[in-house]
Amino acid sequence: MKIIILAILLTLSSTVFATSVDSVRGSFGFVSLNDSHNKMIDVLGDPKSSYSHVIHDRKGWPHKATTYLYPLDSVKYEITIVDGKVYSINWER
Repeated sequence: MKIIILAILLTLSSTVFATSVDSVRGSFGFVSLNDSHNKMIDVLGDPKSSYSHVIHDRKGWPHKATTYLYPLDSVKYEITIVDGKVYSINWER
């Protein structure tokens, strides 16, 4: 019984975490890491929402970032832009 409960909890918890990917397909092509902000808008259109925040690089320096939220095919994508380029792409169900 304990094993079944543990298996159910592990299954439920694995669907909560976001997964990092290198690209996302839109209606008019792909958006990949290091693509420009303008290309992201051209390919994916206007985001559902966005928020600004600060991220730190490996050396600890702060950088202004904006994360855009896109619901595509029942998947939520979070695309983070730093210095005008795609810094990260994460998705979750």
